Amino acid sequence: MASQNSNIPTKILVIITLISLGFNNYFLPIDAEETGKALIESTCKKTQYPEECISALESDPGCFTANLTGLTRIAVEKSASKLVETLHIVDMLVQNATSDYPTWGSLVLCRYSYNTSVPQIQEGLQAFDQLKFDKSYKSVEAVKKAVIDCDHQGLKSLTQVNTALLRLIEDTMMILHLLF
Repeated sequence: MASQNSNIPTKILVIITLISLGFNNYFLPIDAEETGKALIESTCKKTQYPEECISALESDPGCFTANLTGLTRIAVEKSASKLVETLHIVDMLVQNATSDYPTWGSLVLCRYSYNTSVPQIQEGLQAFDQLKFDKSYKSVEAVKKAVIDCDHQGLKSLTQVNTALLRLIEDTMMILHLLF
């Protein structure tokens, strides 16, 4: 009987520990999400378009548990995705272009610029993973140049999509700059 009584405190300690771990795991996502949200907001306040930056990053659940480096990687990924999305839009416009040759020519130029930017930003992601943040920055900067070149074509059909891409790219560059 004495040996059974000496195990009771050990059993209680194990039960309390398990309950405590359960509560911590249950509430951890909320704390992590609040911390992630604070990091997103403080980081995006340092960008040119903070509200758009917050919206873009909060759309990725990984941002809520990321540190600044992880948050920056996600921003570069978002920029790459937006670039590909924009390229698809431009490609559709090229394929459906009317007989207006100057407009078609401008669209082809935009498609070429965006098409050459895709491998550049993918190389920038690889550089990022190798902690070569300056090289990653330069790849995102190259995309910015492509957007500006396309925007100079004066295509009204691309104004909105170019503006969205340019703002995301500029915010990503500002966030990347925080790493070096």
